[in-house]
Amino acid sequence: MKMLSGFAVSSAVGLTLLTACGSTSDGWMKPGMTKEQLDQDTASCLLNSSMVVPGLRGPHNTVDQDRYRRCMADRGYTAGPAN
Repeated sequence: MKMLSGFAVSSAVGLTLLTACGSTSDGWMKPGMTKEQLDQDTASCLLNSSMVVPGLRGPHNTVDQDRYRRCMADRGYTAGPAN
């Protein structure tokens, strides 16, 4: 149980790091959006497109980029130039 708890914490930290990167580097734009709305939508889409995959050093999080982009587009965003 302790190992599972540690994995959950490391997964949450990884997702938080992905959220921070995703919200600033993709350049998503939407008329009338606020930074808070962008951050919330980015986090939600990252969570919905995140999956745990096996690896040589154990399981790790990854993001299905196509699913993430579709999620953001479905919310009315368009991708701008990367920063």
